[in-house]
Amino acid sequence: MSDDAKRIAHLRRELDQHNRLYYVEARQEISDREFDLLLAELEALEQKHPQLVTPDSPTQRVGGQPIDGFRTVAHARRMLSIDNTYDRQALLAWHERVAKGLGGGDLFGDAVSYVVEPKIDGVAVSLRYEGGRLKQALTRGDGQRGDDITDNVRTIRAVPLTLGEVSASKEADTTKKGKGKSGVPKRIPKVLEIRGEIFMPRQEFERINRQRVEEALEPFANPRNSTAGTLKQLDPRAVGKRRLGFSAHGRGVVQPDPFECHSQFLTAVRAWGVPTNLLVRVCEDADDVWQFIELFEAQRAGQQYEVDGVVVKVDRYDQQEQLGYTSKSPRWCIAYKYAAQQATTKLTQVDWQVGKTGRITPRATMEPVFLAGTTVSHASLHNLGEIRERDLHIGDTVVIEKAGEIIPQVVKVQKRGRGAGCKLIEPPAACPVCKGPVEVEYDQKRVAKIEGWLGQVEREAKKAQKEDRPAKKISQPAPLSEIDESGRYCVNPECAAQFREKLIWFASRGQMDIDGLGEKVVDQLLAAELVDHFADLYGLEAKQLAGLERMGEKSAVNVVAGIAASKGRGMAKVLSSLGIRNVGAVTAQTLATHYKNIMTLMKATQEDLQKIPDVGPVVARSLHAFLHSDRGVEVIDRLREAGVDLTSQIFEKHDAAKDSVFAGRRVVLTGTLKNYDRQALTDTLRALGAKVTGSVSKKTDMLIAGDKPGSKLDKARGLGVAVWDEKKLQAALGER
Repeated sequence: MSDDAKRIAHLRRELDQHNRLYYVEARQEISDREFDLLLAELEALEQKHPQLVTPDSPTQRVGGQPIDGFRTVAHARRMLSIDNTYDRQALLAWHERVAKGLGGGDLFGDAVSYVVEPKIDGVAVSLRYEGGRLKQALTRGDGQRGDDITDNVRTIRAVPLTLGEVSASKEADTTKKGKGKSGVPKRIPKVLEIRGEIFMPRQEFERINRQRVEEALEPFANPRNSTAGTLKQLDPRAVGKRRLGFSAHGRGVVQPDPFECHSQFLTAVRAWGVPTNLLVRVCEDADDVWQFIELFEAQRAGQQYEVDGVVVKVDRYDQQEQLGYTSKSPRWCIAYKYAAQQATTKLTQVDWQVGKTGRITPRATMEPVFLAGTTVSHASLHNLGEIRERDLHIGDTVVIEKAGEIIPQVVKVQKRGRGAGCKLIEPPAACPVCKGPVEVEYDQKRVAKIEGWLGQVEREAKKAQKEDRPAKKISQPAPLSEIDESGRYCVNPECAAQFREKLIWFASRGQMDIDGLGEKVVDQLLAAELVDHFADLYGLEAKQLAGLERMGEKSAVNVVAGIAASKGRGMAKVLSSLGIRNVGAVTAQTLATHYKNIMTLMKATQEDLQKIPDVGPVVARSLHAFLHSDRGVEVIDRLREAGVDLTSQIFEKHDAAKDSVFAGRRVVLTGTLKNYDRQALTDTLRALGAKVTGSVSKKTDMLIAGDKPGSKLDKARGLGVAVWDEKKLQAALGER
């Protein structure tokens, strides 16, 4: 074996061991930075020797290319839900049913023992290992079938890709008072399904929510929602960026099955490298169970995970089978749920914060109150509609609780005793940061209801006119009001609260594509006060950039060259790069096929814009408001003065494109194309009249498939969609 091969094997063992220490044993011997350096060394060696890369290498957790969707797969053994109970009497009643189902026995004796553990509120999954290697990961789904999220789960460091064998010397006694079979099996079963909970640790959840609040996005309501959303990402790399946890708590199919009790199973999988809850305990009677529940209630606020109760299970598997199941849940298991902790305080102030999208979010300031382990003085109020629905006033006495024990939220207003000094909460008429114009967004269901009514009225009027009769009166829905407001936005693209993120977006790949102008350089430019407007980029000189930290002369020259090159991107790129709400790349491309330049676009009315295919009233309003705001006009003028091309590069081709084989057709790209840049090809096809989308459906007309096309090709063939290879594409484009 070569030295590099030996080093690769050593690094893999070391990284797996540190993952085990961190996630299974809850201790850490090296820093995150040291771990990342070891991982980077392994990646470099594997790139040098690609033949040595294995599927279970720690480097393979980073995630592959985005997937098209999730397959639904049948569970080999049903994943049932658990019944809940909320008080001691109900818990004792369940215990009586268990004792009766097992043929009687002393109610508080040793006829049955229980395994108890904290109920982590995450996303239930089933991990299937075959030959000790992770083969498949499924969500619970409906209990019968779940989504295959294997690609995403492989990126989670807490989930071992391979299970480690345990020597006889490491076997552990897992039982109390001789119950069950002691010792960890020497061999891992050929098929081992481990059920457990994927969760987002509090620290990670708080980090993500702080970031969302800074960006004026609504914070996630609780870690479970954010975990579920993360696991549903179609890009596994996005999952890998969030440090999710995993804790095993059950099993599915085990072949061969060496286990006699649940506590033994948990000890075994832990010895094989799978995280289990460190607080798992075997209880000999119902009093012992209740003692654990009371003790843990005082401890739960200090755990690293969100928890809302305790799960109690009969330990022995033969007794579990004897008790059996209902149609929805096992009779041998129950969850005791704690009541949410609440506190009363006074609302003293409401501030309005602005994020990068321009969303303006209300934030409540309250008299400090201790709740669920921390002192709370702030809470998100989400939007004005919520404030009006709750009839919330400054000075009100409010009841708050932590959603999922994490996010403080106002759950009730105590209107009785409301003093004369209480004030109505007024939303900002202008942006609280830049004083620019504000646009209000309403609940889309209410908007759709009103638009539907208007359509009915119009159709009835035409029908009545045709039939020469009076039009029937159609009941009008209530008009939109503040209670329907779902958000308000600053529409000033140069608002200081938004500008940093918008500048990063402006320069990014697929937008103005300014090479070398990434997030760190943008921060340096802003700190040095070299840029406070998009147009300022085009006045930068290499000598100014060379003075920035870690920016040499060559890099500075390259950045300035990249900025200069971006001047020629054209109207469509400029429109999508400015961060105009609801105007993305597809809409910008569509607009560029209908207007010669931005100046002619600015002359269009909202009604004109709505006549364009795929430009609805919401987009038309956003675009028109931007183009006719003082700041919007200033942005366009300054970019034009800086020499940025604001003309459409595809307008003249639009009429010719009507005869193109791609005109009016829905096209999907998949796989690796050898002779085309994906973004450039997308732009070309759109210029030829195609609508390029990301997923295959019944409406898709054509799939262009490169190497390794994935599931999109199978779906297209199943739907009878025309499939083109790269050779046929080249021929079609060459003919033009």
